[in-house]
Amino acid sequence: MDSPQKKLGSTMDGEMPHLLPVTVSETVSNSKETRAAPPPDAVVIVSEWAFYPGFIAFLFYTLHYAITSALSLFFLLTGAEAEAAKVSVLHVGMLCFAALQVAAAAVALRLPRRRGWVRYAFAYLALALAIVGHCMFAAGDHFFRILRTVGIFIYAAGDVLCFLALLLDLLGLLGGEK
Repeated sequence: MDSPQKKLGSTMDGEMPHLLPVTVSETVSNSKETRAAPPPDAVVIVSEWAFYPGFIAFLFYTLHYAITSALSLFFLLTGAEAEAAKVSVLHVGMLCFAALQVAAAAVALRLPRRRGWVRYAFAYLALALAIVGHCMFAAGDHFFRILRTVGIFIYAAGDVLCFLALLLDLLGLLGGEK
């Protein structure tokens, strides 16, 4: 009563036979591999570099505003409100650039592999936003002037190295895959 077709399709006793033709299954597996491929090394480096200052900016300004608001409950803040407003606007601008650079870096890492040039475009965008944020950081408060001078040199060196990594990877000199 058991037909050969029922025995062939049964999975209880043996393996499931390969139901799709070979050409179709190869194209399906290749498309999955291209979607799951990791991003190029230069994009990962630049994205990690864009995540780092963005996280530091969020952490610093969150703590700064929390402490300032807590202290304003106990002490009357005096001084030039115009200068405080200018610094506050600069801080909000730095937070906006930090959020944008983190978003661009996340998009550069999460795009499918077949959109390689878009990954590089978002990595360049994240790097450009990081450079603008670092320039805004240099014009910030004058508290800890020496520490900020050292920080801006470290940021500038990191920005230049990330730009060179992207450029060399696009030219094929870094050894990354395209």
